[in-house]
Amino acid sequence: MITSGFNKYIVFERETTSTNEIGTPVETYSFLKHSWANFRLLGGNTQYTEVGALPNSEVEFTVRYDPSIDYSCRIWHDNQYYKILHIFTDGRKDYTRIRAIVFEEE
Repeated sequence: MITSGFNKYIVFERETTSTNEIGTPVETYSFLKHSWANFRLLGGNTQYTEVGALPNSEVEFTVRYDPSIDYSCRIWHDNQYYKILHIFTDGRKDYTRIRAIVFEEE
């Protein structure tokens, strides 16, 4: 992998559980790290529901290996949040490929 292809700035956020003022657990995201990545659009489609049309894009990010990145993280890139679907690390642990989809925050 040529590192000059890492030209997209992304932010990783980790899901954390905290409690609100009455003690109810609330799931929030907190900053984990920022990174440079290679971005590749894999495809997209539109799902039609009773609510309306929901566009869906599947992408792949390639970043330098970091063991702190796992499935409890999400990615922020270009004003979009991405939910991690699959994390693939090669045997030498130089780079990690992350397959993700765009999702809207509730």
